[in-house]
Amino acid sequence: MRYEHAVNQWLDSSSYSAVVNVGHMVKRIGILVFERFPLSDVCLLADAFRLANEAQADQSGEGSGVEPSYSIVMLSEMGGSVVSSCSLRVWTESLNGPLLNGFDTLFIVGGPGASRAKANERLIRRLRAIAPKIRVVKALDEGLGVLAAADLAFERRGWRNVPGSTDPFGKPLASVPNDPQWQTEPGASLDVDAPVRSIAAALTVIKRDHGTPMARLVSERALSGASRRLDALLDDDEKKGISRKITTAAHWIRENYTRHISVAEAAEVAKMSERNFLRRFKSQIGLTPSEYLLRARLDASCLLLTETDMSIDGIARRCGVRSGDGLAKIFRKRLSISPTDYRAAHRRSAFKG
Repeated sequence: MRYEHAVNQWLDSSSYSAVVNVGHMVKRIGILVFERFPLSDVCLLADAFRLANEAQADQSGEGSGVEPSYSIVMLSEMGGSVVSSCSLRVWTESLNGPLLNGFDTLFIVGGPGASRAKANERLIRRLRAIAPKIRVVKALDEGLGVLAAADLAFERRGWRNVPGSTDPFGKPLASVPNDPQWQTEPGASLDVDAPVRSIAAALTVIKRDHGTPMARLVSERALSGASRRLDALLDDDEKKGISRKITTAAHWIRENYTRHISVAEAAEVAKMSERNFLRRFKSQIGLTPSEYLLRARLDASCLLLTETDMSIDGIARRCGVRSGDGLAKIFRKRLSISPTDYRAAHRRSAFKG
């Protein structure tokens, strides 16, 4: 199978080490792994960027003399040897080390260890601390839980994570796009199976940097027939334009959650018909515009409850909810707790800490 070849390429000591020392302009790609991580996913990710480097060298006509576009950095929370799902160990750098140059992209890989890591407060704090140095954070499978727990989308807008605000909705908060320059997103929103899912995650970065033709070339070299299964990802600029419109509308909703917002207004911001906007928004964001607005209001309410002494009614009005009773209904439905109890629980936790 193709991913077996990728494993051999990746494990070749001449191809990769824990950190590849390259020029300043090279984009650093971090791959964060946990115990029993799926080795095939990691190898396919790394192989896609290796192929992109090779394709760039081929197109330049200068061969190996061309500085590569990407370098791979294997990461774990504490560094050192980490065992994979097939019992093969790989060497990693510590996520707690001095990441002076930051990363262009960080991939959070899944596996049993990732399922446990989402409850690791030290790891979550570290991810939030390094988030400003990373342009894009992506996650695969169980890694989505880690991404959701870190709630990096709000960290990048200056919001602090609020305990309990990441898991009451059935879908990770971090799946919601933010500013296009500081994206925090799942590895691949397409309905595809491994190993295509891993390649799709890498191709979104390669396509951003080098365009669709390069991404198609890499997809075919990485896995035969992959580009046919990834047409939605490798599509033309028309779909990119639609995606930007939806992202703009989502950002507008986040900025205007304090007032009454209609679907018609949001569709107008996106310059789309209401029907098309509703369909596209749900497809891209994973929520309806109304659900997305409710989430924004709930997140803001959680923050104000924990960081201020404002009354419940005052917080409700500040966050676009008509009354304290209305806010209480939202909290009980979404979080199974009242705003007052939420505030008290947070303060007890902070006092014990």
